[in-house]
Amino acid sequence: MVPMPKSAAVAATILVAGLIGTGTTRTVQAHDGCHRVHGHLQSTFTTTDCTSPVGLCMTGTITNGGILDSSTVLLVLQAAPSAGMPTVEPSADVSYSGSLTIDAHRGMLSLRDLGVLDGVNMNFTELERPQAGSTGIFADAKGDFFISGSVTNSGNSFDGHVYGEVCGLQGDIDDDL
Repeated sequence: MVPMPKSAAVAATILVAGLIGTGTTRTVQAHDGCHRVHGHLQSTFTTTDCTSPVGLCMTGTITNGGILDSSTVLLVLQAAPSAGMPTVEPSADVSYSGSLTIDAHRGMLSLRDLGVLDGVNMNFTELERPQAGSTGIFADAKGDFFISGSVTNSGNSFDGHVYGEVCGLQGDIDDDL
């Protein structure tokens, strides 16, 4: 066996302990109502019943998402061309923030949506964070998840994947997974 310097042995011990601790934390989270989510989102820009102050709304559906299978509505509250960085980003790139509502069969999940649309390469990514106003199994939802994918249909639609974790869910949801 090759002798290790004392500092390398200590670092290896800390690394192994950290990995073991990480596995334990994930197991505990699963018992605390945390559930991995993954699904497919398709949404289209709409002006019907759109109350967005910047005129940007989307309606869509999530499929293959278990507890998140549902209809969705995105109401954009603010948007910035060049993703808010006009000296380094093309004007076709847009950052936006708004409210995403997922109207699932076991409750409504209200989310703060923060996104970036790459108008040059026709991609998007969004961070979803639960906010007040959710109902049913989502009444105390916590945790962030993401939606990312492609801009399709000549820039009129999003086609993406939903992934991440939602915690603090109420009741028995095993039937929905």
